[in-house]
Amino acid sequence: MRFNEFASLEVLKGVIVQTGATSFERLDEGKWIKGRFDRSIRIDQPTHGVGQVHAHVYGRKGDELGVVNFDGSGSHGSKVRLSDEDAEALRGRGFAIKAGNIVEWLVLAEQPRLLLE
Repeated sequence: MRFNEFASLEVLKGVIVQTGATSFERLDEGKWIKGRFDRSIRIDQPTHGVGQVHAHVYGRKGDELGVVNFDGSGSHGSKVRLSDEDAEALRGRGFAIKAGNIVEWLVLAEQPRLLLE
């Protein structure tokens, strides 16, 4: 492809995901922010409207260290201690990161049950 052909291509401005027989949602890509270093944290919207805003925290080599929900809990099975810089960057965007910067994913031995009378 020649440059002038490449330059005239249309730009993709959005992606729509079908979530049901007659329902659709816009797919929002994550927003990269600076923590310990540039682009160390990606903040994502809830997947298909379920869950919480969450942040993927990455190490220097691009490896994922953990995933933090907006309420400060772990997500995707993550348990991680955030660096001070990463924790402050998330707190600055409203994330409820606990003192000590510990993010935990808890698995209950037995799931709670809803009892109706």
